Amino acid sequence: MNWIEYAIMINKEAEHVVTALLNDLGANGVVIEDSAELDKEHEDVYGEIYELNPEDYPDHDIRVKCYFNELVFTEELEQEIKDTISKVEGINAEILSFSKTIIKESDWENEWKNYFHPFKASERFAIVPSWEEYENNDEDLCIELDPGMAFGTGDHPTTSMCLKHIEEVVEPTHKVIDVGTGSGILSIACHLLGVRSIKAVDLDDLAVNVAKENFIKNDCDQDILAVPGNLLTEETEQYDVIIANILAHIIDLMIEDSYNRLNDGGYFITSGIIDEKSEEIIDKLEHYGYTIEKVLREDGWVSIRARK
Repeated sequence: MNWIEYAIMINKEAEHVVTALLNDLGANGVVIEDSAELDKEHEDVYGEIYELNPEDYPDHDIRVKCYFNELVFTEELEQEIKDTISKVEGINAEILSFSKTIIKESDWENEWKNYFHPFKASERFAIVPSWEEYENNDEDLCIELDPGMAFGTGDHPTTSMCLKHIEEVVEPTHKVIDVGTGSGILSIACHLLGVRSIKAVDLDDLAVNVAKENFIKNDCDQDILAVPGNLLTEETEQYDVIIANILAHIIDLMIEDSYNRLNDGGYFITSGIIDEKSEEIIDKLEHYGYTIEKVLREDGWVSIRARK
């Protein structure tokens, strides 16, 4: 089975809204190629400077690449993407353009290797691609990861902010559910902190399979149950921590269920919220009885930690 790489040229100001919309439209992975990256110095884990290939980046502004299963990327979906992005407030029509490339599934891993290097995602967690070595001088908690076609390499602010919440409040005795697990990174992080009762759910069967592979790589597959699931609608058990790194309108749908499924004193850790939607989500969390314990903001994205 092949994949469609759909590339969209946009202006910087539209980045956050466009990436959120693409995930909403079913993209299985989003990559940002920012022309400004070529002007920065990049340091690898050993302190050495590495250079980016200019051919991988646009000459100006930003190129967003998103990926779809070729079986679902219909002409109707392509037109919907074009229509939706074209109507984004602040989009520069002079820059906006679309292009399509077919990628064989066997080439996908090599595509990710062009973008994915070891890095510190938070104070305690380091993300390490399985094909690279990491010199762990700071006794970091290392998450070995193959993102595959699932969203979540840890370098996106939505994921890194979740990791910051997790390292601050998750305890070994907690019972955790990771909703929309993607690559499984947040479940693995909880396991590294000593949690042994973890459920990872995702609506996408492909994401569940990728997560299972990553759980095996990190020797935690025996302690994490990875299954397909539709948010919390089918859950009957109680949890100490519910994690949802999805999108604002999806989080909105699960706020009431999350409150009902949490033990008293439990945490609801959310992310994937654009700044413009954050107050709306906070208001609804408080309406259902949550106390907002901490809000993190980075590059136009917001992550909220609420407590029951």
